[in-house]
Amino acid sequence: MAAYPAYPAAPTRSRPIGVTILAVLTILGGVLLLLLGIVVVAFSSLLVGVGLPLGFGLTGSVLGAIILIFGIIWIAVGSGLLNLRPWAWWLAIIVMVLSIVGSIGSPITAILPGLILLYLILVRRHFR
Repeated sequence: MAAYPAYPAAPTRSRPIGVTILAVLTILGGVLLLLLGIVVVAFSSLLVGVGLPLGFGLTGSVLGAIILIFGIIWIAVGSGLLNLRPWAWWLAIIVMVLSIVGSIGSPITAILPGLILLYLILVRRHFR
């Protein structure tokens, strides 16, 4: 006597614990970048107010704005990773590859991005 037909529930995608940890750390990093961007903009404006050249304040404000933008991007990527969005996986892959390429002068700094890249490749099936 059910008013609605019983349909099987759609299978839910499982999120590996490593992806959850990576997503939370990415969001925390984004929040820290946001705070840093705000501090850089405020501090550079404050220093111009006490007599430093205007170019210093402008440079600091532009740098702070760039940091703010990266913070917003990282928060979005972390949220995308939590929701297993394919675009977040691709963006994380691109950032890890760029981090590895950027650390060519100091190979030891490529270890962590390399491990994260390897892990992201291993859990790719969860993002489809």
